[in-house]
Amino acid sequence: MAGHDILYLVGHGARQELHLEDLFPVASMQAEAGRNVGIVLMQDGVIGLSSKGLVPEVITDLLGADIHLHSLGPDMTARGMNPDLVIEGIDILDYDTLVDLITDSEKVISIL
Repeated sequence: MAGHDILYLVGHGARQELHLEDLFPVASMQAEAGRNVGIVLMQDGVIGLSSKGLVPEVITDLLGADIHLHSLGPDMTARGMNPDLVIEGIDILDYDTLVDLITDSEKVISIL
């Protein structure tokens, strides 16, 4: 998996806090300017990513933008979610792949 120009690590759930809603306009502008933008949802950020539940609106908005969404599979499992049931369009990462993605990305911004 190739890195991104800008990679955001988000550990706050879209159902509980507004971090993703605040990040969406910034990441969208960066993507529209031609930057390769990725967001990794981890820790409580994985809550709401199951295709079996109600999908937060901001996740739908992000999937419609030119932004790559990733989720940390072990964090989903730790919260009782099946990574195989993730919303279509979100890549599941394991820890090794996350480290590679971080290493290969130009800038990493952590919102944990």
